[in-house]
Amino acid sequence: MRERLASGPDAIVCKYINQPAIMAESLRSFANMSRLNKVHVLMLDKQRLLDPQSAAALLRGLLEIEKAGPQSIPLNPELEDYYFNVEKKVIDLLGQEIGGKLHTARSRNDLNATLIRMNVRDYMIRLYPMILELRETLLKLGTEHAESFCTGYTHMQPAQPITFGFYFTALAQAVERDYRRLEEAYGRLNICPLGAAAFAGTIFPIDRHYTAGLLGFDKVIKNTMDAVAARDFLLELASDFAILGSTLSRFANDLYVWSTDEFRIIEVDDSMAICSSIMPQKKNPVALEHIKSKSAHILASVVSVFTCLRGAPYSHARDVSSESAHLFWDGAAELEAMVQLLTATLKTLIIHTQRAAERIDVNYSTVTELADYLAARENINFRAAHQIVGNLTGNCISRGLSTRDITPEALAETSEFFVGKRVIVNEELLKVILNGRHSVEQRTGEGSPAPESCRRLISEMTEACREDRKRYGEISDRLREGNEGLDRAVSALLSGTNESRS
Repeated sequence: MRERLASGPDAIVCKYINQPAIMAESLRSFANMSRLNKVHVLMLDKQRLLDPQSAAALLRGLLEIEKAGPQSIPLNPELEDYYFNVEKKVIDLLGQEIGGKLHTARSRNDLNATLIRMNVRDYMIRLYPMILELRETLLKLGTEHAESFCTGYTHMQPAQPITFGFYFTALAQAVERDYRRLEEAYGRLNICPLGAAAFAGTIFPIDRHYTAGLLGFDKVIKNTMDAVAARDFLLELASDFAILGSTLSRFANDLYVWSTDEFRIIEVDDSMAICSSIMPQKKNPVALEHIKSKSAHILASVVSVFTCLRGAPYSHARDVSSESAHLFWDGAAELEAMVQLLTATLKTLIIHTQRAAERIDVNYSTVTELADYLAARENINFRAAHQIVGNLTGNCISRGLSTRDITPEALAETSEFFVGKRVIVNEELLKVILNGRHSVEQRTGEGSPAPESCRRLISEMTEACREDRKRYGEISDRLREGNEGLDRAVSALLSGTNESRS
């Protein structure tokens, strides 16, 4: 296979290029390489590019290797890559006269371009239900805590009352968008390069649509140069991974801050924490720390893929076919870890609802309601109402008081100073205006935090999640049916009932 070259590969090339790549592909690609080879033999037989005896012998040999598993293939870095090691195993088993026919009408270029799409597709099929489970977990929390009142923050300062359910729903909506990006990318991933050969096609009368169908692809990539050159699916998915990673990292950071002693409104389960080696009182929420940090590794994979492909020729080259995907797999593994860790954290999360509700009554997060009341009921322009309430709040804070300590008299004096009018609000009404539950329940518009509004949105999002899970099931079913069709076609050829030649 190196007849054009006067020597074998240098030991340094074997150590740093061939060996790591071959080992990785052996772990990742054995099953899909076997599928590719079987489908290719079936197509060669169908197109009468192989005699029936050779096709049957090749399939029997491939099935024997498949049954023996990846460990049955000796891995020699001097053979350059994983495919040449697989081909050598086939030739050793069947002899060159038969085994040497396996590579008819194809190249490692289109084979590897197809293989990586299949491997990435397998990962996506594994990832989709993980994200769906995360969305379902968030929506469940949203339902359970639609009336668990807490403080909402802007600039990390108390802003306005909301509910935990409203917050979890916001994250569920963000993750839904992230999921849709990944779902939409599947159509651009699941297209088949096989049959492009090196890049200029082949003189053999192959059937590209037949192989694409048996391998579970939706269609072929028509231009054969584009088929082997394209790695835009890596760019797209790596970017989508990073976007989802950013969402999850921000979410984890909120939970991390809220778990501090200063907040103490949530607490991770003991199973998601570690202790200190020296300080016996410590309960460290390490799962959240890892979730936050892993988004950085995903971003590194994005930079790696983009940088490898930047300036690379739009054809086949090793920086395109091998190096561009090198850190993609690291990013994919980190995203999977983030999703799984966060889902496990949320399923066991402890929410201190009473403490969170009590904080609303003392941290001035309800005073916007008072400004709105002055504007709506006392005919004071909002800017003046803002000045009145802002000054009143500042005076209370400077005296070490809380929201509960705002009095009708203080409001009357402050309003007289700013607008020359003593606003008289009785104590009972003032308590209602400054009540956290009252504040939230007034916000009933679409997507607002009022419990009934939140529940309506959760219902819509739950139905959307069901539809997404249904579409995922259809994708999985098509791939399973494709594999079953492949098995039937192999059995038919080996049993002599193959009708594709008739």
